[in-house]
Amino acid sequence: MNDRFLTKSLRIAKTEYIKWLRNPRMLIGGILVIVIYTLAVVPLLERAQKMGIPMNIFEPIIAVGNSGLLVLLLPSVFLILQSDYPVIEPNSLMYLSRTGKRAWLMGQILFSLMSIVTYLGVIFVAVGICSASGSYLGLEWSESTRFYAATFPDDADGFAASLLPPNLYNQISLGMTLVYTFSLLVLYFFLLTLVLLAFSLIKKRNLGLFCTYAIIMAGVVTCVVKADAMWAFPMANTIIWLHYTEILSTPIYPIGNSYLYFGCGIGVLLILCAVLIRRAEFESTEVLQ
Repeated sequence: MNDRFLTKSLRIAKTEYIKWLRNPRMLIGGILVIVIYTLAVVPLLERAQKMGIPMNIFEPIIAVGNSGLLVLLLPSVFLILQSDYPVIEPNSLMYLSRTGKRAWLMGQILFSLMSIVTYLGVIFVAVGICSASGSYLGLEWSESTRFYAATFPDDADGFAASLLPPNLYNQISLGMTLVYTFSLLVLYFFLLTLVLLAFSLIKKRNLGLFCTYAIIMAGVVTCVVKADAMWAFPMANTIIWLHYTEILSTPIYPIGNSYLYFGCGIGVLLILCAVLIRRAEFESTEVLQ
């Protein structure tokens, strides 16, 4: 990869990133933050107040990435923000003719990673800010989380307790849970955007969008019924607590297998996109459908 190729790719990624940030659909992200605050932050703050012990500021962030409902909302909203990815319009074709197909493809891949990290980063920072008043900064699970079920056994099966189940705090450190949560969500979203990219290269954008939502919903259904088939879909591989039992130290499904799952899936899609870009035709000024 020479410097000229990388410069072209970065320029394309930057152009697409700026256009993405200026898209009016970004307002949906603000609505999502409000929903997350209501569903995750408020219940955890109330639980901490009930215990009389502050929670760790990272715990609501981890809850966002490990709640079945929120892990459904996060990729769904992201796909709405990326529903026209990759954007092909008349002015795009002008610089595409100067940069070449390979640089354009690399630029789109870099842009997808930039948008994913931005999306998740903003949400996680916003959740942290919303949680700041009733929390402290540290890398250990708070006592309000570890002892809540024992202190209030009648609430052990409630929604607030399910946000941070014992499968997490009994089995894995908070720091590693935070790393796993963010990195696996990035890989999950990256895989979905590569599906969109591959279908767009064969001018089947709408079919690609349908397939990504089908992947999400299949993951939801199999996770709800705890079917073994759930590990064939990205969602189960993204939710950390599903990998562990509450007490036994041996994992149900090794976390390393989930990274291998995403690595293989993303690798195959990258190769597929590299093959498809050679055959893609961009002469038309119409947006790919």
